[in-house]
Amino acid sequence: MVGRGPGIDESMRDGSGKRWWGWLARALTIVALVGGTAGAAHQHVDEHTVPQGEVAPGIVLDGTTIAAGETPVGLAERIVERHLNRTIRLLDPEGEVPLLEGQLRDLGATAERDRLLRQLAAIGHRGDVWQRMEETDRARNGEIGVTLRWRLPATAIVAALLPYKEAHERDPVDARWDFDKNEAVPHRDGFRIDPYDAVAAIRAAVDKSSDEVVEVTLPVDRLSPQATTEVVAAVDKRAVLSEYETVYGYVGSQVGRAKNVARAAQGIDGLVMMPGAVYSFNALVGPRSVDNGFDRAGEIYKGELRMGIGGGTCQVASTLHAAAYFSGLDVVQRAPHSRPSGYIGIGLDATVAYPTVDLKLRNPYPFPVVVHARGEKGRMKVQLLGKTQPAKVDHHASTVAVRMYKRKIRRSPWLEEGKVFRKQKGRKGLTIEKVRTIEFADGGVKEETTRDVYPPTNEIYYLPPGADEEEALPPLPSG
Repeated sequence: MVGRGPGIDESMRDGSGKRWWGWLARALTIVALVGGTAGAAHQHVDEHTVPQGEVAPGIVLDGTTIAAGETPVGLAERIVERHLNRTIRLLDPEGEVPLLEGQLRDLGATAERDRLLRQLAAIGHRGDVWQRMEETDRARNGEIGVTLRWRLPATAIVAALLPYKEAHERDPVDARWDFDKNEAVPHRDGFRIDPYDAVAAIRAAVDKSSDEVVEVTLPVDRLSPQATTEVVAAVDKRAVLSEYETVYGYVGSQVGRAKNVARAAQGIDGLVMMPGAVYSFNALVGPRSVDNGFDRAGEIYKGELRMGIGGGTCQVASTLHAAAYFSGLDVVQRAPHSRPSGYIGIGLDATVAYPTVDLKLRNPYPFPVVVHARGEKGRMKVQLLGKTQPAKVDHHASTVAVRMYKRKIRRSPWLEEGKVFRKQKGRKGLTIEKVRTIEFADGGVKEETTRDVYPPTNEIYYLPPGADEEEALPPLPSG
């Protein structure tokens, strides 16, 4: 979108609207002519009109009063050059670091030189002698103003700011509760950057200022989180709404898993869930990467156990889900694993994979709920704390369908003839129906029925090349 400076005001006048200078000039000229003093009359006309080829003195051009003797072409060219040569310095939101600096012409600005030239050439030179005299006197009295019209396209400025926007724009970060220090961890404001707002700010600053160098601070939209430092510091967390604990290995080959459990627990510990707000496990914990503090460990991927970065994170998500489930929090988004987990009851697990598979929870209560999560020495525990115990939760799960697993055969040249190797045990697929009954302290009752589907886990065998499957392997179970 192309911007434009203010329009031209060709009729700056005093508040009364009187034109007594023009009438007085006319009257003096008529008296001189009637009295036979034609020379005096012509001299008076010359004094109150503008010489041909000159600009009417006294015109206010962009805040500057024009002196006598200026020519329209010279003045117009000088004004346009001065305007387009002005330097723009765009500073960061703190007003300290220059993000963009250059002359207006380098940013693509143009000015309407010909229009300005026509305006300067016309004032005091149009109409009959009486009109020219009146307009000349008005100009001398500073009653006529002319403004240079100019345009500044957004293209160059937006292109220059997009990398800065992508690198520095940020979401607000909620304050948290530090259980070790027993104090609130301060929140951090976020901000959004609209490069087109910067273009508008530059246009406005240039129109307002006559300085050769115009400094503009990049405008941003400041965003404050719901859980501010003050709110978190005042949260009442005396009541335990619910708690849930799971266990895991943490020595030997399980060291990587233990590290990942502790790291993921750190991502949710101290979270203050505000009333009505939805929280994403993936957003809180972040990507499962070495740079984000995660290590290699075993994980389930498409029904098979493999090594990957972040194995063990799902146990933290599952423990949080179970605690939330038994506290009556709303489960907005959750997916079960591809097979039941050994560390938690069936139907209570929650699988997560950054950034696509997530666990999202909502606080339905009128007070904040605080998450206290710890993964230490083989025990992963989540407590949900708040002002009071708002509900009692009853849970029942039953199997409503069973599916038989299949067998996958892989040939391996490193196996001796007559040998077989079972890489993975088969598991039947299950469909589980869950019923959660929430009895609220105010007497209300809410019942939820959901189903979890755990697909069958294939049995995987390695056989040497050429081995007969039916002879080498036992038959699959019939049901």
